[in-house]
Amino acid sequence: MTGNESINAGSLLSGDDPIDDASQDLLQRADLADAFAAEIRRTSAKHGAVVALTGKWGSGKTSLANLTRRALDAVDEVYVVQFNPWFFSGTDQLMRFFFDELAGQLRDGRRLKDKLKGAGRTVAERLGRYAAALSPLKFVPGASVVLDGASAVAAGTSMLLGEEQGTIHEQRAQLTELLGKLPGRIVVFIDDIDRLAQQEIRDVFRLARLTGSFPNIVYVLCFDREVVEAALTDESVKGSAYLEKIVKMSVEVPPLPALALFPVIATGLAQALDGIECGPFHAARWPDVLAQLILPMFSTVRDVKRYLASVPLAVRSLGTEVNLVDILALEALRVRFLAAHAMLPAAADLLAPAKTMYRPSMDRAPREKAFVEEFTGLLNDHAQPVVRLLFPAAERLFGGQNYGSDWIPAWERDRRVACSTVLDFYLHRRLPAGRAPAECVEQVAACIGNESALDEVLGQVPDALLDDTLKRLVPHCRDAPEETVLPTAAALMRQLPRVRLGSTGMYSLGGEWAVLSPVSVLLHNLVGDVADHTVRSLFSGIPSLYGKVLLLDIAAGRADKQGLIPEESAQLLRQELASQLRTAGPADLAGERMLLRTVLVATADTDGPPVLEPVFDARVVARLLESAVTPVHSQTMGSVAVHTEKRLVWASLVNVYGGEAHLAEAVASLHQSLQEGTVELNEDLATALALYEKYATGWRPDEL
Repeated sequence: MTGNESINAGSLLSGDDPIDDASQDLLQRADLADAFAAEIRRTSAKHGAVVALTGKWGSGKTSLANLTRRALDAVDEVYVVQFNPWFFSGTDQLMRFFFDELAGQLRDGRRLKDKLKGAGRTVAERLGRYAAALSPLKFVPGASVVLDGASAVAAGTSMLLGEEQGTIHEQRAQLTELLGKLPGRIVVFIDDIDRLAQQEIRDVFRLARLTGSFPNIVYVLCFDREVVEAALTDESVKGSAYLEKIVKMSVEVPPLPALALFPVIATGLAQALDGIECGPFHAARWPDVLAQLILPMFSTVRDVKRYLASVPLAVRSLGTEVNLVDILALEALRVRFLAAHAMLPAAADLLAPAKTMYRPSMDRAPREKAFVEEFTGLLNDHAQPVVRLLFPAAERLFGGQNYGSDWIPAWERDRRVACSTVLDFYLHRRLPAGRAPAECVEQVAACIGNESALDEVLGQVPDALLDDTLKRLVPHCRDAPEETVLPTAAALMRQLPRVRLGSTGMYSLGGEWAVLSPVSVLLHNLVGDVADHTVRSLFSGIPSLYGKVLLLDIAAGRADKQGLIPEESAQLLRQELASQLRTAGPADLAGERMLLRTVLVATADTDGPPVLEPVFDARVVARLLESAVTPVHSQTMGSVAVHTEKRLVWASLVNVYGGEAHLAEAVASLHQSLQEGTVELNEDLATALALYEKYATGWRPDEL
């Protein structure tokens, strides 16, 4: 991992050291293997023996078998053989391969113990003859069948009757005698029996039954008892009864406690994520997610290994856009409960509601109920931890607490899937149009308090992503230190020329609030004289008149709300705005946005119509007309379609010009300039002029 907190396996859970507890459990397993190995050595093998090592698939049977094999390998009078029946089927074929494989391993003098070398080679020779007599077909490890010359036409023990039968009986008797004199024993391990097909399972146990009487040969069969009993059961016999007749001793692999898997997961994750660039890792959340969500989903080392193998790809595909804790939790859900994970896309709006205003629909309540029932049915006790730790907004569906929309910005800042936009990226692995990469927001947030650095990094943000970047900066501005407020707010206010103005939807704020929202949050960190001084300093540094108007919007009080600054200060700032407006030339005013509103705010306290000489300049007329256009959104009950109608703020426009006649005169001069080419016609101006022509004839829109 780079650029984030690393996983510290020793400090993830509180209380007793989980690694010590887990290590103790692993030591207990090693002790069990030693005890099992000792019992295999002690058990009577005068007529052979079959012992079983049983446990659920993935419970650690192979690990315990390996520990037992190592313990036996250390004993001089025991020779360990591993037998793999996977490539063969049919009892006849399996028996021939078994004896051939056993002979081959015993011939390897390099592995024979000193105590067994002489006798082992003799037994190997006899086993080889016995295997050859069973069939002219020669089976070798890792291969299927190699034909042996002209003898290939003969096959199967069904051919071994008459004169051949006596030969085999004699060889078996000789082999039995040799094995009985063996100064030790041969222990044959056969693992993963429960993963064979039903008929193959039956063949393996027939092999054990037919050959298990050879002296000094002990079979260690590893399997899931439930699977094998089902495979051995038929109309005439129960699988459990069949096993009782064959198996002399059985050891059940104890299930691993969840805590024993802790070091496997913690260490495995640290290794799997090493060097991978990823999203933020929140150490405060991780212990609860690990202990209450991830660990309870796993009961076997094998499932943990599947999980660890899948984590790197998931993290790489999501990059830095999603919180690492959430990725690790959701990947555990996907690996262990794929059907529940597959429900997430269809239920995304229930798990992580969007920021838009909630409008109840007829089908929502039944959908919520159906989701809760199915999700709980698939996950049982895991459902509530998944929802509580990953999707808190959905807790109310499960009888938990209700979270308001004010939590969403914090979830978005932390890149949690509790935020709808983050969940959408997790599900679809793509950013929607206008969505800034999380790294872009983090780079901007890292410059809070450094005005020049903030100017530079914001200048590198594409215009199409600026709106989203600034909105997502809001949570980073909360509780900003006092000394960082002014330089940060100043740099943000300089971005106003780049953002769109006005609302675009039924419930959307004007685009200028992309800038004003973080500035407002910053200023609200201040109180009293500090707030007053900061606002006045910020006001003086804003180059545009409309920027000063917008600052007054968030700093000055209203009749129903106290402002950040005293009313006396707000009045002084309005007077300063009016003074700057009066001294501004036509070229300056022509570069202003929101010009009509700026004029109205600056001249609000003057007596009579606020007629200013520059407003008759054609360039200024154009800007006033453009800024007089406002969108009005409406929606029909029961419909999601939003109708937008453009209107003119006619009364305000007429007031600025001191009457409709003066306004008509100004518009006429504008038309003249358009014809002469001194003013350029754009889409906004064309819309404003078309509306003007309608309003000038007396037309007025119907009131909503």
